[in-house]
Amino acid sequence: MNPQRALLLRRQRIVQHLPPLIEVIRGSLVERRLRCGKPTCHCARGEGHRVWYLTVSFARGRTEQVTVPVAWLPTVQRWLQNYLRWWDGLEEVSAINRDLLRKRWSGAGAATRGRR
Repeated sequence: MNPQRALLLRRQRIVQHLPPLIEVIRGSLVERRLRCGKPTCHCARGEGHRVWYLTVSFARGRTEQVTVPVAWLPTVQRWLQNYLRWWDGLEEVSAINRDLLRKRWSGAGAATRGRR
């Protein structure tokens, strides 16, 4: 197999193995222990209530936090993993495209050298 075809096939395989884009979320999952304030609650003398948040940082230092219900934890964890898979895939595809550009190989297979 020629090197150009190998790069194009590798790029296609990466894209085909990406998870659905609608199942992606950026952020970090954070666990906190909170006390509810009731003197008779177990949290008053123990570790507190376990609460999960999705935290996302934006430009200019703005941060957003969303409470994650325990039932949603597996879904949010999967979406976070999917985000990382997309990010890694984007980096790999970008590297392949830089290599194609360096070698002046068109991703579509058409020769584009010498055209102005």
